[in-house]
Amino acid sequence: MKKLVFLFAMVFAVSMAMAQNNSGTTTQDGENLQATIVQVGGSFNVGVQDQEGLNNVLMIDQSGVANYASQVQGSRENGYDPDNQASIDQSGDHNIAIQNQTESSQRNNLEINQRGDWNQAYQTQLGQGFEGTINQSGDGNWASQLQEGNADYAIITQSGSYNTASQHQSGMRNQAEILQSGDNNIATQLQHGSQSHPEDGLMKILQSGNFNNAYQFQDQSETGSFASITQKGDFNTAVQNQFGPGSNDATILQKSDFNFATQSQTGSGNVASITQN
Repeated sequence: MKKLVFLFAMVFAVSMAMAQNNSGTTTQDGENLQATIVQVGGSFNVGVQDQEGLNNVLMIDQSGVANYASQVQGSRENGYDPDNQASIDQSGDHNIAIQNQTESSQRNNLEINQRGDWNQAYQTQLGQGFEGTINQSGDGNWASQLQEGNADYAIITQSGSYNTASQHQSGMRNQAEILQSGDNNIATQLQHGSQSHPEDGLMKILQSGNFNNAYQFQDQSETGSFASITQKGDFNTAVQNQFGPGSNDATILQKSDFNFATQSQTGSGNVASITQN
């Protein structure tokens, strides 16, 4: 009995030592800053926070093995109050999440949620009034968001494995959404221009299946346009380009395998629809 108790104590001690091999570092320079790192129930996780400015909030919560999270918030600029928020929540192994809110950022929100192994998420904001969210579940997924300007909204949600999603917004009051389920899908959105009203510029990509590829580009100078791609099946490709003052409408729906569709609109008030089964 003594040997059994001694062996249990050794295993418990080794397990506790392994669980404590996490690293957390927070650096703050400013006023009314809040930063939290929680790394419980895992090992070899790294959390790094570099926070400056006024009224900013950072949060990292990681569990699992060998995850890495980094957050940077810039300093107060031109007398404005930044009031930025950023959060990272990761569970699984070998995930990477990086968030950057620069010196010019103000009243922005960033959020990364990852479940699974070997996922990567990157977010950068330069401007004010942004909302950026990345949700990933599965293994080997990659997502990136870059927001420049004012009052843009972007969300990426991926479930499955080895999916890739990228969003780049510059301008004002644009919205971009990507929803992917399955494996080895690619979605890319580029959105430029300043809209006169919220929800004027809107892009959506919905893909379920495997090895699908969707690309959207908007460059609007006045009123925004609407672009939507929905692909269900495998090995489909869809491309949409919209130029001009705005008010264009483009829709692609592909329901089977090995389909290809492309749309290009220049001017304003145009409507285009492609449906392929």
